[in-house]
Amino acid sequence: MKSRAFQDKKRYLWAFVIGTLLFLLVFLMTYLVSYVEFQRISNMQTNLAYGIFSHKLNYTFFDGKICTSDFYNRLTNDFNFQRSVIYDLEKKLGKNNGAVIERKKFYTLIEIEHFEFIQKLNEECGRGIDTILFFYSNEEPALQKSEDAGKVLDIVFNKNPDNLIIYSFDINLESELIASLKEKYNVIISPTIMVNDKMIVNPANILDIEEYLK
Repeated sequence: MKSRAFQDKKRYLWAFVIGTLLFLLVFLMTYLVSYVEFQRISNMQTNLAYGIFSHKLNYTFFDGKICTSDFYNRLTNDFNFQRSVIYDLEKKLGKNNGAVIERKKFYTLIEIEHFEFIQKLNEECGRGIDTILFFYSNEEPALQKSEDAGKVLDIVFNKNPDNLIIYSFDINLESELIASLKEKYNVIISPTIMVNDKMIVNPANILDIEEYLK
């Protein structure tokens, strides 16, 4: 009986060791995949930022022709893709992850640069591209309302994918750019959106948003 009890304890011990090793292996694999994904996104953001900055310099410094270029399509396709990627990054690594927050700060800069680029296209080329600035929050009590507003905006975007660009800004992000945006557009609470410079607080109706589209 003692021998059998010893063997049972030995089996339990081995089961515990193997289970622990498997848990650590899965944890390490998950971390590795998340890290690789984070690095890929970081590189993409850098390339996108370079594209925006170089094109703007070509126009403002080198007197390039902004209206005759097809750069807009490629730049905006990359931009819209990154918008969804940031959301995925928050889900995989967590909204409060330090590295994710730093990426969001850099993404905020990219958004503002792209927004300025679109404004120039509208003003000087008569493009008539619609823009929405979406100020959301990942913190309670505004979290659920922000997520609901995001779903409404997704529907609006899917109905107008070729002529609408949505810029999303975390209202709680500790960033001078965010603070300046909130001051510029008088944003106090979230969710708040600016549809072609028309403010809507807590948007819940698609028709109310589409009313201000061009």
